[in-house]
Amino acid sequence: NNMSDRTKLKIIAEPNDIDDNLLDIIGAEFKFDHEKGLAEWIKNSVDAYIMAGVPDTEQNVIIKLTNGTRDDAMFEFIDFVGMSQLDIEKAFKRWGDPNAANKGSNKRVYGGHGNGGKFYMRQMFDSSNFITYKDGYLNIFGFNENKKYGFAEKYKNKKIEPDQALKMAGINKIIFPAGIKEAILNGKNGFTVVRGMGPSGMK
Repeated sequence: NNMSDRTKLKIIAEPNDIDDNLLDIIGAEFKFDHEKGLAEWIKNSVDAYIMAGVPDTEQNVIIKLTNGTRDDAMFEFIDFVGMSQLDIEKAFKRWGDPNAANKGSNKRVYGGHGNGGKFYMRQMFDSSNFITYKDGYLNIFGFNENKKYGFAEKYKNKKIEPDQALKMAGINKIIFPAGIKEAILNGKNGFTVVRGMGPSGMK
């Protein structure tokens, strides 16, 4: 009787607890080059546009490369969708989710497992973050020098006016595609600026 009790034990599932060493091991396997990494960022942006229902002709991205003076060159990648805190929690904080790109919807996206752009940020820069603005709220989330990720202090769901958000992201003076800046200032559009500081191999 004891034997049948033991074979019928019911295991209650717990969420996985992943050690950062696993991310180091998998990250090292990625062997990224910047072209491949930037391609991942483009794919992520296109997916965000598809999810937001933006027609192909209005899907704009800007890649901004800034020379450094002392290990501080910077890659910036800008799109005009934006993420909420919930979007970040659902899609960005999770590793290895095959549905991260479409956030549970049934829209066809380029997708994949949603890790490429994150591993690029984590592995190929001294530090990296993204500044994202949607529906009046600004979030800054990224990886520090020790490859640990999280929200920036005081910048988790911060209520802020659009013009201040553009300044905070350092994109208030760039040349925008037609009508986009106005749409942001009117609260119709958000934006995301992904930023990698000290790119590996070309600082």
